[in-house]
Amino acid sequence: MTQINTSELDTAIQDLGSSLSSIINRALTVDDVRMQSLSSLEFQADDTGIYGKGLRWTGQGPTKQFIYRANPDRIWTDESIDLGQEQSYMIGNTPVLRQTELGSAVRNSSLVTVGTLQNLRTNGNLNIDEYVFYNTDTESFGIGTEAPNGKFAVATLDAEFVIDTSPGTVKLGTWTSDDLRILTDDTTRVIVRANGNIDLGDPDGSDTKVTVHGKLGIGVNNIDSDVVLSTSGPVKFENKKFMNGTDIPTSGTFRQGDIVWNENTISTGYIGWVCTRAGSPGEWKPFGQIG
Repeated sequence: MTQINTSELDTAIQDLGSSLSSIINRALTVDDVRMQSLSSLEFQADDTGIYGKGLRWTGQGPTKQFIYRANPDRIWTDESIDLGQEQSYMIGNTPVLRQTELGSAVRNSSLVTVGTLQNLRTNGNLNIDEYVFYNTDTESFGIGTEAPNGKFAVATLDAEFVIDTSPGTVKLGTWTSDDLRILTDDTTRVIVRANGNIDLGDPDGSDTKVTVHGKLGIGVNNIDSDVVLSTSGPVKFENKKFMNGTDIPTSGTFRQGDIVWNENTISTGYIGWVCTRAGSPGEWKPFGQIG
């Protein structure tokens, strides 16, 4: 029997171990390592837990990492993640982000800047820069006010313009005690004064022409079909007053040429009286004897 030299055997075993170790290390570190036979990568916890464990790429520039971190628990990387163009990020098997769209399940956001929006729809109250407000409870829209006094309102610190509706009525005008001016070409055409008086044209100099297409009634609710102008009181034109009465006025101030039409005309009576000298009430003479 051949005698085995134990010293040589130990040396051979050590050489074999070194060779196997080198082969294993090379298999785990070279670029062409084959992972097809692995079912998964598993990172075991140690005394510090599982945090800080994951994938690291070293040897060229800064270390690239894809590791597990705490506070909160999460998978973290310092590199971009690039998906295929048709792929998406998913939560609970539901896409939440694609290359060109947010998932339909996304409801809340704190976007600060967006590009051009198309077909924008909102649901619920709306607040734009603490200046434009829509209240879904009152169905009212306010610019410059969070509590409009109509369905639509534009307000400043001094005045509020409103548009509102109620059964059978539409309201448009100032909620505050301010004049309402209607303009064209930046020129005032109609002024509705805060006290209710109305000016047609600009009192500061516009040459406004007013045309009434139809009948005009002043102080009356119904206009006779055979007249175009009806008033409930005296009228004045060319600085002359015309009024009705049963006798010469005994009070009031009149100018020469003012006329009172006789309401109680009879045969041999007069059509009316004319003021021949101004005064209060002035001097009057009858005219137009009825033959």
